[in-house]
Amino acid sequence: MVDKKSNQDLQNTRKLLEGKKYKSITKEELTRKLKEEKELIKNLEHKLLETKKIAQEKENLSKAYLEHLQRLQADFENYKKRQEKKKKEFMEFANEGLLNNLLSVVDNLERALDSTKNENNIEAIKQGINNTLKDFHNILIREGVHPIKALDQKFDPYKHEAVMSFETDKYPEDIVTEELRKGYYIKSKVLRPSMVKVAVSIKGKKI
Repeated sequence: MVDKKSNQDLQNTRKLLEGKKYKSITKEELTRKLKEEKELIKNLEHKLLETKKIAQEKENLSKAYLEHLQRLQADFENYKKRQEKKKKEFMEFANEGLLNNLLSVVDNLERALDSTKNENNIEAIKQGINNTLKDFHNILIREGVHPIKALDQKFDPYKHEAVMSFETDKYPEDIVTEELRKGYYIKSKVLRPSMVKVAVSIKGKKI
């Protein structure tokens, strides 16, 4: 009985010592864990502040980009309005220079008309008309308008308009024999086709 009791007491003593040791270790670990958690919380707070700072910087940058975009859009709208205004003014006054040049032709024609009051002034009238025609041709040349070659040329439907034809053995087929009205280019584009008379060959014609 004594041995059993002693053995039981020994075990109880051992458990008590182990319990004290366990409690002591747990407290140390708890203290250490609390310190670690405080440090972790401190780091998380620091990272949170950094994240908020970055987010604020990005928000400010986004606002700056948005304001810049709005300014660009406003500038573009103003540019479009200016261009539309210029286009409208250009369309209204595009022919101003041409019309101003034509006024000199009008002046010459008026002077030629005044000369007709004197029936003996035929040569002066003729010279005045020639000068007026020369001025008019010069204006056309400055504007890029020049005549289309038609006479003795092969008929071209893109720049000639055949209003008459006649059978002949003096000209090859489809040759322009007479120009009834001059045609003109403006730059490289046909402004008005030449009105022409075209030969139709009778060679080889069946009777």
